[in-house]
Amino acid sequence: MKRPQAIAITSGKGGVGKTNLSVNLALALQRSTKNVAVFDADLALANAHLVLGCRASRTIVDAISGRCAVQDVLVSGPSGLKLIAGGSGLAELMSLSDDKRQSIISSISSIAPQIDYLIVDTAAGVEDNVIDFVAACDRVIVVVVGEPTAFVDAYASIKVLHQETGRTQFDIVVNRATNDTQGIQIFQRFQAIVSKFLPVALHHIGSIPNDERLGRAVSKCEPVIDSFPEAPASKAILSIAQVVLASPPPVVDEGAVGFFRPFYDRDVVAAEAMS
Repeated sequence: MKRPQAIAITSGKGGVGKTNLSVNLALALQRSTKNVAVFDADLALANAHLVLGCRASRTIVDAISGRCAVQDVLVSGPSGLKLIAGGSGLAELMSLSDDKRQSIISSISSIAPQIDYLIVDTAAGVEDNVIDFVAACDRVIVVVVGEPTAFVDAYASIKVLHQETGRTQFDIVVNRATNDTQGIQIFQRFQAIVSKFLPVALHHIGSIPNDERLGRAVSKCEPVIDSFPEAPASKAILSIAQVVLASPPPVVDEGAVGFFRPFYDRDVVAAEAMS
Protein backbone atom coordinates (compact mmCIF):
# COMPACT_ATOMS: atom_id res chain seq x y z
CA MET A 1 0.00 0.00 0.00
CA LYS A 2 1.35 3.40 -0.97
CA ARG A 3 1.37 5.54 2.13
CA PRO A 4 0.64 9.29 2.16
CA GLN A 5 3.54 11.66 1.68
CA ALA A 6 4.21 14.12 4.51
CA ILE A 7 5.73 17.47 3.51
CA ALA A 8 7.14 19.89 6.08
CA ILE A 9 7.11 23.58 5.21
CA THR A 10 9.41 25.50 7.49
CA SER A 11 11.53 28.64 7.73
CA GLY A 12 14.33 30.12 9.77
CA LYS A 13 12.29 33.16 10.80
CA GLY A 14 8.66 34.16 10.95
CA GLY A 15 6.94 36.46 8.51
CA VAL A 16 8.41 35.00 5.31
CA GLY A 17 5.14 33.56 3.96
CA LYS A 18 5.40 29.99 5.24
CA THR A 19 1.73 29.56 6.14
CA ASN A 20 0.52 31.13 2.91
CA LEU A 21 2.61 28.66 0.95
CA SER A 22 1.43 25.75 3.11
CA VAL A 23 -2.25 26.50 2.64
CA ASN A 24 -2.12 27.39 -1.04
CA LEU A 25 0.18 24.51 -1.96
CA ALA A 26 -2.13 22.11 -0.15
CA LEU A 27 -5.12 23.50 -2.04
CA ALA A 28 -3.25 23.26 -5.35
CA LEU A 29 -2.45 19.60 -4.66
CA GLN A 30 -6.06 18.96 -3.65
CA ARG A 31 -7.22 20.29 -6.99
CA SER A 32 -4.83 17.93 -8.77
CA THR A 33 -7.20 15.09 -7.84
CA LYS A 34 -5.31 14.41 -4.63
CA ASN A 35 -6.69 14.16 -1.10
CA VAL A 36 -4.77 16.57 1.09
CA ALA A 37 -4.72 17.58 4.76
CA VAL A 38 -2.91 20.51 6.40
CA PHE A 39 -1.56 20.07 9.91
CA ASP A 40 -0.98 23.45 11.53
CA ALA A 41 2.04 22.43 13.58
CA ASP A 42 2.79 25.98 14.72
CA LEU A 43 0.94 24.78 17.77
CA ALA A 44 0.92 27.89 19.95
CA LEU A 45 0.52 30.51 17.19
CA ALA A 46 -1.70 28.68 14.73
CA ASN A 47 -3.26 30.70 11.91
CA ALA A 48 -3.70 28.37 8.94
CA HIS A 49 -7.44 28.28 9.63
CA LEU A 50 -7.59 32.05 9.12
CA VAL A 51 -5.89 31.88 5.72
CA LEU A 52 -8.27 29.08 4.73
CA GLY A 53 -11.30 30.92 6.06
CA CYS A 54 -12.23 27.94 8.26
CA ARG A 55 -13.77 27.90 11.71
CA ALA A 56 -12.15 25.21 13.85
CA SER A 57 -14.33 24.14 16.78
CA ARG A 58 -11.73 21.55 17.80
CA THR A 59 -7.95 21.64 17.50
CA ILE A 60 -5.00 19.33 17.98
CA VAL A 61 -5.11 20.43 21.64
CA ASP A 62 -8.33 18.43 22.05
CA ALA A 63 -6.67 15.36 20.57
CA ILE A 64 -3.56 15.77 22.74
CA SER A 65 -5.69 16.00 25.87
CA GLY A 66 -7.66 12.90 24.95
CA ARG A 67 -10.99 14.72 24.59
CA CYS A 68 -11.39 13.36 21.06
CA ALA A 69 -9.59 11.47 18.31
CA VAL A 70 -7.61 13.18 15.54
CA GLN A 71 -10.39 12.13 13.16
CA ASP A 72 -12.78 14.37 15.13
CA VAL A 73 -10.45 17.37 14.79
CA LEU A 74 -10.52 17.42 10.99
CA VAL A 75 -12.12 20.54 9.55
CA SER A 76 -13.35 20.71 5.95
CA GLY A 77 -11.87 23.53 3.87
CA PRO A 78 -12.14 24.71 0.26
CA SER A 79 -12.39 22.01 -2.44
CA GLY A 80 -12.54 19.29 0.21
CA LEU A 81 -9.17 20.14 1.74
CA LYS A 82 -8.87 18.96 5.35
CA LEU A 83 -7.31 20.89 8.23
CA ILE A 84 -5.96 19.82 11.60
CA ALA A 85 -5.91 23.14 13.41
CA GLY A 86 -3.34 24.09 16.03
CA GLY A 87 -3.90 26.05 19.22
CA SER A 88 -3.47 29.77 19.72
CA GLY A 89 -1.88 31.67 22.58
CA LEU A 90 -1.12 28.52 24.57
CA ALA A 91 2.46 28.76 25.81
CA GLU A 92 2.54 25.17 27.04
CA LEU A 93 2.25 23.96 23.44
CA MET A 94 5.64 25.45 22.62
CA SER A 95 7.41 22.99 24.93
CA LEU A 96 5.65 19.67 24.54
CA SER A 97 7.34 16.60 25.95
CA ASP A 98 8.94 14.12 23.55
CA ASP A 99 6.16 11.67 24.34
CA LYS A 100 3.46 14.21 23.46
CA ARG A 101 5.10 15.03 20.13
CA GLN A 102 5.50 11.36 19.25
CA SER A 103 1.89 10.78 20.25
CA ILE A 104 0.74 13.49 17.84
CA ILE A 105 2.83 12.02 15.03
CA SER A 106 1.53 8.52 15.62
CA SER A 107 -2.11 9.54 16.06
CA ILE A 108 -2.21 11.40 12.76
CA SER A 109 -1.50 8.03 11.11
CA SER A 110 -5.16 7.21 11.67
CA ILE A 111 -6.21 9.49 8.78
CA ALA A 112 -3.86 7.79 6.30
CA PRO A 113 -6.64 6.01 4.36
CA GLN A 114 -8.24 9.38 3.61
CA ILE A 115 -5.31 11.34 2.21
CA ASP A 116 -2.46 11.31 -0.29
CA TYR A 117 -0.51 14.27 1.12
CA LEU A 118 -0.09 15.87 4.54
CA ILE A 119 1.26 19.43 4.53
CA VAL A 120 2.88 20.18 7.89
CA ASP A 121 3.08 23.94 8.52
CA THR A 122 5.74 24.12 11.24
CA ALA A 123 6.63 26.98 13.52
CA ALA A 124 9.57 29.14 12.45
CA GLY A 125 13.00 28.45 13.91
CA VAL A 126 14.42 25.27 15.41
CA GLU A 127 12.59 24.57 18.65
CA ASP A 128 12.07 20.91 19.60
CA ASN A 129 8.56 20.81 18.11
CA VAL A 130 9.93 21.90 14.72
CA ILE A 131 12.79 19.39 14.75
CA ASP A 132 10.56 16.41 15.57
CA PHE A 133 7.81 17.33 13.11
CA VAL A 134 10.33 17.90 10.32
CA ALA A 135 12.05 14.60 11.11
CA ALA A 136 8.67 12.88 10.78
CA CYS A 137 8.17 14.16 7.21
CA ASP A 138 9.35 12.78 3.88
CA ARG A 139 10.09 16.08 2.16
CA VAL A 140 11.22 19.40 3.64
CA ILE A 141 10.53 22.74 1.96
CA VAL A 142 12.34 25.76 3.41
CA VAL A 143 10.95 29.21 2.59
CA VAL A 144 13.62 31.87 2.01
CA VAL A 145 13.42 35.57 1.19
CA GLY A 146 16.25 37.67 -0.18
CA GLU A 147 17.23 39.47 3.01
CA PRO A 148 20.49 39.04 4.97
CA THR A 149 18.71 38.21 8.23
CA ALA A 150 16.49 35.68 6.47
CA PHE A 151 19.57 34.05 4.94
CA VAL A 152 21.22 33.75 8.35
CA ASP A 153 18.12 32.29 9.98
CA ALA A 154 17.40 29.87 7.11
CA TYR A 155 21.02 28.70 7.15
CA ALA A 156 20.86 28.13 10.93
CA SER A 157 17.60 26.22 10.53
CA ILE A 158 19.02 23.91 7.86
CA LYS A 159 22.18 23.38 9.91
CA VAL A 160 20.27 22.32 13.03
CA LEU A 161 17.83 20.15 11.08
CA HIS A 162 20.74 18.41 9.38
CA GLN A 163 22.57 17.85 12.67
CA GLU A 164 19.52 16.70 14.62
CA THR A 165 17.70 14.64 11.99
CA GLY A 166 20.41 13.64 9.52
CA ARG A 167 18.44 15.29 6.72
CA THR A 168 20.63 16.00 3.67
CA GLN A 169 18.04 17.05 1.06
CA PHE A 170 16.10 20.31 1.28
CA ASP A 171 13.73 21.93 -1.21
CA ILE A 172 13.88 25.71 -1.35
CA VAL A 173 11.11 28.14 -2.29
CA VAL A 174 12.14 31.76 -2.70
CA ASN A 175 9.33 34.10 -1.67
CA ARG A 176 8.77 37.76 -2.57
CA ALA A 177 11.06 37.72 -5.58
CA THR A 178 10.76 40.48 -8.17
CA ASN A 179 10.67 37.86 -10.94
CA ASP A 180 11.87 34.34 -11.73
CA THR A 181 15.35 35.56 -12.62
CA GLN A 182 15.79 37.27 -9.27
CA GLY A 183 14.38 34.21 -7.52
CA ILE A 184 17.04 32.03 -9.12
CA GLN A 185 19.74 34.55 -8.19
CA ILE A 186 18.59 34.60 -4.56
CA PHE A 187 18.61 30.82 -4.47
CA GLN A 188 22.10 30.65 -5.97
CA ARG A 189 23.46 33.09 -3.39
CA PHE A 190 21.87 31.13 -0.57
CA GLN A 191 23.05 27.82 -2.00
CA ALA A 192 26.63 29.12 -2.22
CA ILE A 193 26.58 29.97 1.49
CA VAL A 194 25.06 26.67 2.58
CA SER A 195 27.21 24.42 0.37
CA LYS A 196 30.37 26.08 1.69
CA PHE A 197 29.73 24.86 5.23
CA LEU A 198 27.15 22.06 5.20
CA PRO A 199 27.09 18.63 3.47
CA VAL A 200 23.51 19.05 2.24
CA ALA A 201 21.86 19.41 -1.17
CA LEU A 202 19.42 22.23 -1.90
CA HIS A 203 16.84 22.04 -4.69
CA HIS A 204 15.14 25.17 -5.97
CA ILE A 205 11.53 24.15 -6.69
CA GLY A 206 10.15 27.60 -7.42
CA SER A 207 9.90 31.29 -6.65
CA ILE A 208 6.83 33.27 -5.62
CA PRO A 209 6.72 36.89 -6.81
CA ASN A 210 6.04 39.84 -4.55
CA ASP A 211 2.33 40.11 -5.30
CA GLU A 212 0.03 42.53 -3.50
CA ARG A 213 -2.94 40.31 -4.29
CA LEU A 214 -1.60 37.72 -1.88
CA GLY A 215 -1.96 40.24 0.93
CA ARG A 216 -5.45 41.14 -0.26
CA ALA A 217 -6.42 37.47 -0.20
CA VAL A 218 -5.17 37.12 3.39
CA SER A 219 -7.27 40.16 4.37
CA LYS A 220 -10.30 38.37 2.92
CA CYS A 221 -9.38 35.15 4.79
CA GLU A 222 -9.12 33.30 1.50
CA PRO A 223 -6.30 31.40 -0.23
CA VAL A 224 -4.84 33.50 -3.05
CA ILE A 225 -5.36 30.74 -5.61
CA ASP A 226 -9.09 31.00 -4.79
CA SER A 227 -9.37 34.78 -4.65
CA PHE A 228 -7.05 35.64 -7.52
CA PRO A 229 -6.36 32.52 -9.61
CA GLU A 230 -4.70 34.54 -12.39
CA ALA A 231 -2.35 36.41 -10.04
CA PRO A 232 1.39 35.79 -10.51
CA ALA A 233 1.62 34.38 -6.96
CA SER A 234 -1.16 31.90 -7.69
CA LYS A 235 0.46 30.72 -10.90
CA ALA A 236 3.80 30.32 -9.13
CA ILE A 237 2.28 28.18 -6.36
CA LEU A 238 0.45 26.02 -8.92
CA SER A 239 3.80 25.46 -10.66
CA ILE A 240 5.42 24.47 -7.36
CA ALA A 241 2.61 21.96 -6.82
CA GLN A 242 3.38 20.37 -10.18
CA VAL A 243 7.05 20.04 -9.21
CA VAL A 244 6.03 18.32 -5.96
CA LEU A 245 3.73 15.95 -7.82
CA ALA A 246 6.37 15.11 -10.41
CA SER A 247 9.36 14.57 -8.13
CA PRO A 248 9.57 11.79 -5.54
CA PRO A 249 10.66 12.75 -2.02
CA PRO A 250 14.08 11.69 -0.72
CA VAL A 251 14.33 8.16 0.64
CA VAL A 252 13.68 8.14 4.38
CA ASP A 253 14.20 5.57 7.10
CA GLU A 254 10.91 3.69 7.07
CA GLY A 255 11.75 2.28 10.50
CA ALA A 256 11.96 5.72 12.10
CA VAL A 257 8.97 7.32 13.77
CA GLY A 258 7.18 9.49 11.26
CA PHE A 259 3.81 10.53 9.88
CA PHE A 260 2.13 7.39 8.47
CA ARG A 261 5.19 5.17 8.78
CA PRO A 262 3.69 3.04 11.61
CA PHE A 263 0.47 2.73 9.56
CA TYR A 264 2.50 1.74 6.51
CA ASP A 265 4.48 -0.87 8.44
CA ARG A 266 1.32 -2.51 9.80
CA ASP A 267 -0.22 -2.78 6.33
CA VAL A 268 2.94 -4.23 4.82
CA VAL A 269 3.13 -6.88 7.55
CA ALA A 270 -0.54 -7.75 7.05
CA ALA A 271 -0.17 -7.99 3.28
CA GLU A 272 2.89 -10.19 3.55
CA ALA A 273 1.12 -12.45 6.04
CA MET A 274 -1.75 -12.98 3.57
CA SER A 275 0.50 -13.67 0.57
